Amino acid sequence: MFSSILMVFLALCVLAAGFLTLKRELAADPPVFASKKEAKEELVGLFQDRGFFYLTAIALFMQVVFKKDQIAPFDFFQAFLASSGIQALFYLLKRKDLGVKAGHVILVSFIFLFF
Repeated sequence: MFSSILMVFLALCVLAAGFLTLKRELAADPPVFASKKEAKEELVGLFQDRGFFYLTAIALFMQVVFKKDQIAPFDFFQAFLASSGIQALFYLLKRKDLGVKAGHVILVSFIFLFF
């Protein structure tokens, strides 16, 4: 029951962060690049995800270690929800501490695994 409530909360955080980002992008003027170097730097900046891949890897690792032979597709969903939900929550709170994010992903993964 508690993990279901946590899943809904994290999903709402992801939605809120997505709408906030969309609103900011629509309000901003489109970028104008004077050179290929500037365009490349902008593209690289888009992929600076503040640790999303690391957080997803941690959550997936937790699922693999504790579930071993009993991994189901829903476990992958829980791992992605844990990593993206924590990422979105910290985005909404305007914090960028990767170590604290990783700790929260581990905590949420434990909750998903055992509650």
